[in-house]
Amino acid sequence: MDNSNLYSYHVFLFPFQWKLTGRSHENANLEQQSDLLPFMQLLKGSAWKRSNFETDAIIYFNEKNYFYPFVRDILYDTSKEPSGIAPEFIAHYEYDIMSESMDYTIQISPDKTYILKIDSILLHLYNTGIGIISFHLNNRLKSQSDAEDILIINQFGRRLYPPFLSVDPEFIGKQGQYAYNNYQQGLKGVKKAELAQSISVGHFKEDWSRYEYSVSLEKEPFIIPEFIKGLFATVPITGKIEFKSEDTAVFIKPVLGDRMFVVCWYGNDEFVDAVRADVTGEYDFKAIINETGEYAYLYNEWLYKFTFIDKGLSCQNDRMRIEAMKNHINARWVNYGTLFGVSRYSFVAVTQSLQASGFRENAAFVINHVQTMYYKLVELSLVQRASILKFSDEVARVSIMAETKDLGQQVNSLYKQYIRFVNKVYFREVTAEEQGIELYDLLQEKMRIDKNVTDLDKEINELHNYLNIVEESRRNNYLEVLTKLGAAFMIPTFIVGFFGMNMFNSGVEFNEFSSVAFVLVMSIIPAIILFFINRKKQVSLVPIAVGYIILLTIMFFVTKILF
Repeated sequence: MDNSNLYSYHVFLFPFQWKLTGRSHENANLEQQSDLLPFMQLLKGSAWKRSNFETDAIIYFNEKNYFYPFVRDILYDTSKEPSGIAPEFIAHYEYDIMSESMDYTIQISPDKTYILKIDSILLHLYNTGIGIISFHLNNRLKSQSDAEDILIINQFGRRLYPPFLSVDPEFIGKQGQYAYNNYQQGLKGVKKAELAQSISVGHFKEDWSRYEYSVSLEKEPFIIPEFIKGLFATVPITGKIEFKSEDTAVFIKPVLGDRMFVVCWYGNDEFVDAVRADVTGEYDFKAIINETGEYAYLYNEWLYKFTFIDKGLSCQNDRMRIEAMKNHINARWVNYGTLFGVSRYSFVAVTQSLQASGFRENAAFVINHVQTMYYKLVELSLVQRASILKFSDEVARVSIMAETKDLGQQVNSLYKQYIRFVNKVYFREVTAEEQGIELYDLLQEKMRIDKNVTDLDKEINELHNYLNIVEESRRNNYLEVLTKLGAAFMIPTFIVGFFGMNMFNSGVEFNEFSSVAFVLVMSIIPAIILFFINRKKQVSLVPIAVGYIILLTIMFFVTKILF
């Protein structure tokens, strides 16, 4: 157990969509693609160990008690099913860290490296086809505890792959820029601006050198970084859908593009003293802009960078930046110097340090919440956001399918999964705690969950209406064929009516050959007529013709026996 000082706490969350691939899953519907059991079976024997949530420590009791009972099913793996049965919503795994010295290492340059102690690495798999890997990291080195260090850790530590490859400025604005293909220089350029030289988790190191060759990108559009792929060892995960192989693999696709979501707590006494009220309860006017009466934090450039995971100041409009701070900061506890920031890619908190006197209990209280309750608020929101994107992808895929019988199965599976999502994953409120309600609402707003659910509902309803139109058209085609078949039946009906039902006892000898010939004539003539009538329709006549022949044969022998 490491009891050294904690200066900051970081969680990098990698939300991804997953589906089973392989020859047996080529035509699988959404439920079959996101079946938890095969994925869980692939994880057996790996370093990922499944465990159930237990309230065997005060911190876990507090966390579980924080949420409404109906929300806990999607947050915690409490199932006790046999090993051959998948849990209803979530499977919880923890990576087996063999040594307490396992580090998350971010190398910025040859002479600058950040080392974070890995507290835990978690894998959560959901039955909506969503997964989240989260790296829980402690910053215990004073040499990397300055405010600028925290910005660098968050900005560079969250990258999964290069956000872009740079083009040599000499070519920009010239025709040659369209043929520029120096991928090695392109990678070097982005490493100077947005990408670390490497990220290592234990001995699994990713330096993105595979992006130096265009052929690598053609074969695999998303190259899974080694610090993630290495954790799965022999478990077959891939960034490319492949249906040729007989073996089952798991295709994964990032939800947030080239970055991971950042959860961060940071203790900084100097910053807090600049924005909070005096400890007597009176406002410290050093912390308030006298001309406007607004808190100083709205004008703090570092806080903007911290909230939006930005090592530079990407917003160069002062009014726009101040407005963004008003909309993205929860300042309920600003008089204590505690501020929460939420963006589409981050959830951050800044308080006094754990080493400060006077407010130490407040800082400890907040960091516990960030590590447990607030982390769960973030994860739930990410699952919702990722699920919505997955459903939208599935709507697009299904909508271009051919009008076959599989279309109905695919749409029904999608609709069933969507109804389950709305009832079991998408919640308007998850806790009775006021601060939790505010922060959850802020996460929902910044991730645009409500709007996206509304849009998704329209998409799925339109797809369902399209399926109804297709089914109605198919039914009309069958009814039209049956109508024409009924018209074709008039021919044998007329023959039987003309000669009478006793035509077989009229003295004419019907041997076996003539009987068969009679059946064939009575069958083929209407079938030929029906074929020419219906030759432009898409309805298959084979089952109708076969059934017609069988029916006439039975009628013939029954008639012969009776008469």
